[in-house]
Amino acid sequence: MNTDVERLLEEETEPIETPEETTISEGEGGCCDYIYLYKMPHLTRAQLNGLDKYKYSAIDTSPLSKYIMHPFWNWLVQFFPMWLAPNVITCIGYVCLVIDYSLLAHYDWDFTANNTDQSGIPRWVWFVVAVLHAASHHLDGVDGKQARRTGSGSPLGELMDHGIDSNCMWMLPVTLMSVLGSDSSNSGIAMQYAPLLLLSLTFNFWISHWEKYNTGVLYLPWMFDIAQTTVVGLFLLTGILTPAGLKAACAQYIAPMNTLFYIFIPLGFLGSLLLSVYNVYKSVQAGTHKQTTFLGMMRPWVSYILMNLLLCSYTVFSEDAYLAHPRVWTIAYGFSFSSLVCRLMVNQMCSTDCDLIDPIIPPLGLAWFLGVVVGIEPTIVITVYSVFSMGSFFHLSYTVVNDICDHLNICCFLITRKRR
Repeated sequence: MNTDVERLLEEETEPIETPEETTISEGEGGCCDYIYLYKMPHLTRAQLNGLDKYKYSAIDTSPLSKYIMHPFWNWLVQFFPMWLAPNVITCIGYVCLVIDYSLLAHYDWDFTANNTDQSGIPRWVWFVVAVLHAASHHLDGVDGKQARRTGSGSPLGELMDHGIDSNCMWMLPVTLMSVLGSDSSNSGIAMQYAPLLLLSLTFNFWISHWEKYNTGVLYLPWMFDIAQTTVVGLFLLTGILTPAGLKAACAQYIAPMNTLFYIFIPLGFLGSLLLSVYNVYKSVQAGTHKQTTFLGMMRPWVSYILMNLLLCSYTVFSEDAYLAHPRVWTIAYGFSFSSLVCRLMVNQMCSTDCDLIDPIIPPLGLAWFLGVVVGIEPTIVITVYSVFSMGSFFHLSYTVVNDICDHLNICCFLITRKRR
């Protein structure tokens, strides 16, 4: 392994606080009493025991990250107080992301606000979402630096960080749809093809965690920081030029914006797939792979493929309902994806096998059956399922966070002192 990779591994490896090293804040519980309303264990004893042996390992070889982002974050983290818990920074970044998404959803619920030269989205919105998106991205980069700076790194911090990233990866393409609009004759992306945009960008994130499930190392995708920075730039340009002006300038000097997406998205999809497969192959050849059989390595693909088949086929079999309320479908897809990938993260961190059929698949299959086969109004079915998938994701997050806090004897949003 070369020197650069060794340095990156050392920089990105977070120390883990074991129950013996970490103390409680107040009272007798490991997690502060006011943080949870009730207990409902989610992780098994085998998973919690596996968590004790976990060590975070990541490699980030992106030139943008290496030479610009990480130096900037190393400078920025110095302004954060030492008492501020990294998970608080993570959650503030998530709030910025949710406000960003909600603003655009308010003004452009059905992705038609920019289909004409007179945009239905006020100019100030683009500047606000640009600032919020940039803040979310940089807070996401700083939280790990703060964890190492304060000596408070733990598996919980990694899970919260990457769990919120899983939300970001589906919200990002949805916000892009508001820039482009849905009129394909005006450089927009027709809603019939929007699922491909969502699928291709979330795939980059999912396959990097499938790769980690097999290798034990998270090879951070180059596209993450590039995509985040590009989106912030697009928001700013949209505010300056207006959506119509941005599309016209892009078509005049480069190519129609939708054409660029149709070209680069498949290339990104294919590049991520080939690179991840190659890294897993190298791990197998070196004997450092985590899964002992080919079927074990491919196990996560079953639920991932089923989820995409069910949700994407809904847009075909229930096209009218999907076109009438496309954003509802994106919410259903997004939270289903986040639940799926977060369970994959937990199994990787705990060195346990993931479920062949993820718990999100049966209710999704039922919704598909009721809407497509039985013929219940598809709009009602997908709306109910989108609410269910959102609740399922936050319940999963809540219970897993409580389980890890109790097991490691730490508080989620406070930095606790070590027992003497």
